[in-house]
Formats: sequence, C-alpha cells, structure tokens
Amino acid sequence: MAAHLLTLPLELREMIYEALFSSFTVSHGFGRRTDDHRTALLRTCRQINQEAWRFLPLNIKFHFFGTESMLETLLDANQSVITRIRHIRIKAFPFPLYATGRADYYPTYFFHNALALLPGLNLERLVVEDSFHGHGLVEGWRDVVTYFDIEGLIKCDGWKELEYITPNPDFITSGYDHRRKRVAQPENWDSLLKERDGDTSGAEVRMFITVVPKPSEGAKGKQIPRPWAARPGQEVAENWRLSTPEQELKGEVSIVARRGRRAHYVQTGLSENMSWRDLKYRERGFIRKDWQPYSNDMADAVSWVYGGWGRRMHLADRALNS
Repeated sequence: MAAHLLTLPLELREMIYEALFSSFTVSHGFGRRTDDHRTALLRTCRQINQEAWRFLPLNIKFHFFGTESMLETLLDANQSVITRIRHIRIKAFPFPLYATGRADYYPTYFFHNALALLPGLNLERLVVEDSFHGHGLVEGWRDVVTYFDIEGLIKCDGWKELEYITPNPDFITSGYDHRRKRVAQPENWDSLLKERDGDTSGAEVRMFITVVPKPSEGAKGKQIPRPWAARPGQEVAENWRLSTPEQELKGEVSIVARRGRRAHYVQTGLSENMSWRDLKYRERGFIRKDWQPYSNDMADAVSWVYGGWGRRMHLADRALNS
C-alpha cells in the first residue's frame, strides 16, 4: 500500500500543516493576486480540511496595503478567524468614518482605532509602516502626527510585539510641536508600557536607527540597525546644549515594543457585526467620543487641511494609485 499524508500520525501531519503555512504571505490592496497554491490542500478531502484549516490563520502573514484594505478584509471574516490571526504588516493610513452626514467633511481617525473594530484580535507580531513620511510630503505637522500614531499603538491592545517603521527620525527630532506634547524617547514609551504590564514583566520599548551612509562610503558604508534615543526637536531648538551627536543622525527608524509576561493583550474592542462598507457609510453615522480625531492645532487653524481636502486627497491618491 502506497504511503500518503493520511497514513502519517496526526502529530506529524500537524507539523506539516504548520510548516506549509508558516512561509505563506497573503497580500491585500496591492492590485494583484497572491499567487500561491498552498491553500489547495484544504480542498483535497474533508478530513484534511478539518485538520489543516486552523493552522492557516495561525501561521500565515497578512500584508495589507492600508487600513481600509485591512478593515474591508477582516470585518467580513468569521470571529474564529480573527482570533487566530497572528501576523499582520500594514501601512497605517488614517481612515474616515462618515459620521456627520456630510459628503464634504468627515472625521478621520488614527490606525490604532481601527484595531478596536476587530474584537478578539491577539497578534504575535504587528508591523506598521509610517504613512506620513517618505513620499514627498512637506507639511511639518506630519511629524507630530507620526509621533502620536506610534504612541496610540503602544497604548492599545491586540498585539504582543509591535514594530513601527518610519523612514526618518523627524517624528521626534523636528523642531515643530508648539503644543510641546512630545517628550524624550524611547524611555517615556518604555515607562508607559512598564506601567501597564509591570516593571518586572519584561515589557519594553526600544528604538533603533539604520544610519544613512555617506556617499563617499559607498557599499562599504552599509549600516545595521543600532539602538538610538533622542530628545524632542522643539527642546533642542530652545536649548542647543541638549543636542548630541545622536540627535543629528539620519536614517530609517524602527520602534520595537514588547508586552510583558502574562499581559492581557487581546483586543476587546467594539462588536459592530457590520461590513466595512456598511460601517463606513451607515445612515446614522459612527461616532466614538473616546476616539481622538486625526488633527492638530496647525490643521485646525487651516480649514482646508482640517476639513480634509488637501490631506485626504494626498492620502487617497497614495492609497489608490501606488
């Protein structure tokens, strides 16, 4: 009798399912299909389907172009799938909800608020790409928005390990923040997370920078990420004595946060039981008083930005045409 998959012990079959799906990345919102035939295994027979399907969301990696593609995909998913997803990578575009009933104005929210729409989410790893830098934007206030995008994610649930990637250090080193909300990092974010999970829990927040090599260094100047810390630029601008060589570094920055041992990081969230389209456009709107809209004082002072025309058009163009 020829050997086949079902002749193997269940423990070995489960190891095969796990290995098969662990290197599988599913992309959404990029305008192309994920070309992979591994899921065909689920269609071979009922027994293999019942055994293997639960290993699929546990091991595959979801890569979403933006926040709306994530919501469009996962709000339609069964709750049993949401609770089993462990890996997501995403560009964290702010997202709109038409709560005012007006087509020309609507509140726009940070990415971390979108996680609250996915109750039961408990990711092993969440990788977030900064959407406010790196593609020709010149408004100085974007630096502050990135800073609070990071801070909002550190304060929220749904992940065990978070990595936030931004192409430059402007989110902390720029001189703009007339409200003086930014403080030195990563020590303050690290304290924030330790306050949540306990000083001895192993919770931590670290920052790393991959320094841009000098043109004269060429390929030999290739750098690896190294630990980095910085004071907010508005403090340095007022007191040059605070500036250090570290403050002048340029390059890609990653902020890595890890929840503590025994921390409860499952997203409790909101259970709306609606598709993204229905939720986004529902007749009575959607307003959460505990959600801080994506805005700041400069945007408030310039109605065309706060109203959304300039910023929304730019982000929409990025989301639809990249």
